[in-house]
Amino acid sequence: MKVSLEWLKSLVEIDCSVDELVEKLTMSGTKVEGYEKRLDSVKNVVVGKILDVFLHPENPNLFVCKVDVRECVLTIITAAKNIYKGAFVPVAKPGASLANGKVIDKLEFKGVVSEGMLCSLDELGLTSAEFPYADEDGIFIIEGIDDNKLGVDIKEALKIDDIIIDFEITSNRPDCLSVVGLAREIAAVLKKKLKFPNLSYIEVDDKIENYLDKIEIQDGNICRRYIGKVIKNVNIGPSPEWLRKRLIACGVRPINNIVDVTNYVMLEIGQPLHAFDLRKIHGRNIFVRLANDDEEIITLDGVKRTLRPVDIVIADEDRAIAVAGVMGGLETEVDENTKTVLLESATFNPAMVRRTSRYLGLRTEASNRFEKGLSPYFAEVAIQRACALIEEIGAGEVVKGTIDTYLVPQQQVTVKADFSYIEKLLGVSVPHDNVIEILERLEILYDSQKNVFIVPPFRVDIIDMADISEEVIRIYGYDKIPSRVYMGNAISSGLTQKQKMVNDIKSFLANNGYYEIYSYSFESPKVYEILKGYSLDDAVKILNPLGEDFSIMRMQLLSSILKAINLNLSRNIKDIKIFELAPVFKKSNDKLPDEKLVLALGNIGQDFYFVKGTLENLFDLLMIEDVEFSSDHTNLNLHPTRSAKITSKDKIIGYIGEVHPDVLSGFDIQGRAIYAEVYIDKLLELEKKKKKYVPLPRYPAIERDYAFLVPDEIESRVIEDVFKKYASEILEEFYLFDVYKGQQIKEGFKSYAYKAVFRSKEKTLSDGDILPLQEKILGELKNYNIGLRE
Repeated sequence: MKVSLEWLKSLVEIDCSVDELVEKLTMSGTKVEGYEKRLDSVKNVVVGKILDVFLHPENPNLFVCKVDVRECVLTIITAAKNIYKGAFVPVAKPGASLANGKVIDKLEFKGVVSEGMLCSLDELGLTSAEFPYADEDGIFIIEGIDDNKLGVDIKEALKIDDIIIDFEITSNRPDCLSVVGLAREIAAVLKKKLKFPNLSYIEVDDKIENYLDKIEIQDGNICRRYIGKVIKNVNIGPSPEWLRKRLIACGVRPINNIVDVTNYVMLEIGQPLHAFDLRKIHGRNIFVRLANDDEEIITLDGVKRTLRPVDIVIADEDRAIAVAGVMGGLETEVDENTKTVLLESATFNPAMVRRTSRYLGLRTEASNRFEKGLSPYFAEVAIQRACALIEEIGAGEVVKGTIDTYLVPQQQVTVKADFSYIEKLLGVSVPHDNVIEILERLEILYDSQKNVFIVPPFRVDIIDMADISEEVIRIYGYDKIPSRVYMGNAISSGLTQKQKMVNDIKSFLANNGYYEIYSYSFESPKVYEILKGYSLDDAVKILNPLGEDFSIMRMQLLSSILKAINLNLSRNIKDIKIFELAPVFKKSNDKLPDEKLVLALGNIGQDFYFVKGTLENLFDLLMIEDVEFSSDHTNLNLHPTRSAKITSKDKIIGYIGEVHPDVLSGFDIQGRAIYAEVYIDKLLELEKKKKKYVPLPRYPAIERDYAFLVPDEIESRVIEDVFKKYASEILEEFYLFDVYKGQQIKEGFKSYAYKAVFRSKEKTLSDGDILPLQEKILGELKNYNIGLRE
């Protein structure tokens, strides 16, 4: 909230610099975002008086002016036609800077040197709203000053050398969304007295009953209090200069005196008001009710809006005339012909105002305040202040009487005093007298007979001793809390085993050309019309889903991988290597769902054995022992003859295989895709291999390539197991590097090509060492109908 320092000074004595004030307020909990001097970029612009005006000798479209700026008379050339001899004008002297950053220098115009520039409103960063008498298109002719102001800085002469302070107001302090509220905070911090604005006014000899019968509230839940006052003999016109300047300083555009008063009081007291043209209201009754189905209203911004039965409206006997707490209606707005006004001051349901504001996409200064939850106290104070101002500026006459419909009165809040609690909570001893004195500065009074603190009605945020303690310490000073060295046992920090494993997996896959994807943890139940083996009874349902497509927590990662593959294929990316490491969820008997961490890999453009090799290398990195890949038909989402389960020590730790064609079709994917998933929680349960030092080999190795004819039903691990059985002492490496099935291979068989590396730690091997082992291996393989390919 931006507030004029001049306005604050009218309510409280400020005897320190702005920097000191900002520091003290921030330390007391009223945070200041910053401050700026108004028109700070305008420099070296002074008041001048035109002594003479004549045409330029070479250009009849230009005028040459002789301008007195006290210290000298300047020659200035201008094209403006509204200047005249004796006029007071803003003069930018050579070296001056304007609001737009332009710097003024001497310039020659056909033999005549211009020693500065006469300024318009726009060039000074001003508007006609602040100076309605000024010509917007010409030079700013200043009224109301005399020769005593010659040479005076323009900001000082116009009384706009104000400082604007930008406050950050927390949502629990609606009382500080006002100049009075902030002045009250300043008074407490600086130990000064708050000068509350004048609330007194004189009512004319007329009765409100002559204009209005009643104000009826449909339900106290939608509006706690609604106050109406009638102003007659309204004289619409511009507001006084002081009022316009304060509005503009706070970022509000002046409109006319009645509307300006409502905006001024909203800024000053913090309570939004609204003014209706009484002659435009149908009937003699005002109703605060919920809108009808599809009820329409044209708001002050000229937009027709359709309302819902949960939106609060102000209505006359025929139609809605305002959206409560948000914006008034165009049909009852105050205009230049208005003679009688109904002033409204009310307390609306904050949550309902917020929902209506969001629904309409209409956030206003009024809705911003109502959303915070205003005290009904403000409604009465604000309407009194508005009536006093209207009388003060001569904008109208206040009719005798008030209609105050108050369905839910505000209860007096008291807090049982416990001075020991303050010390216990804050960790610092504040003398009782100091506590009472600090709270009195904040208008929180202590009743010694009842031993209670009496909370003022505008402080809706104070309900218990914790709140009272906070008020004490923020004024007493947080810096007065003694610092203490806390004692404790130091613990070693670092990543958990699970975190380390996750980091290792991600780094390994990224280094091997895989791209990590991130997907939502929510998914649609429709996914399980494609995927098999899952029951929606196990799904964790979202209580407030964004929509059906995000209504349950995911139970697998396959759908996320396939959606990402589909997206990449649609963009003509043929070689796809992606992975996701994320949790999956299932319903459990506990309050929280069963959550498991899963690694999922998706591949297009690589075969089964490429992905299998990647996983084998990954398991080696993670020191996982005895990993086996064996054919499996239990995973219904994988191809029944091209899939395998991954086990270690008889525990299933994952699955790998081609995605079932029906599943691929369901995700609109053509061709083949390899999918693998590994259960991280299972890996963490396994005992890891021990790292041990192995010296560099001293003897050379012998390499052999073997090509076997293998029946289709036999798995590759059969061959691997036989080799390890007979040659484990000297078998250094043994891996499959080719699978072939074609014309040269008889039906029912396939060709597996292996690379074997033999090495002894004790001697150099020869064929005589290899051949006997080879004969034993081939002999056992014959039992499986496996032989060497010719």
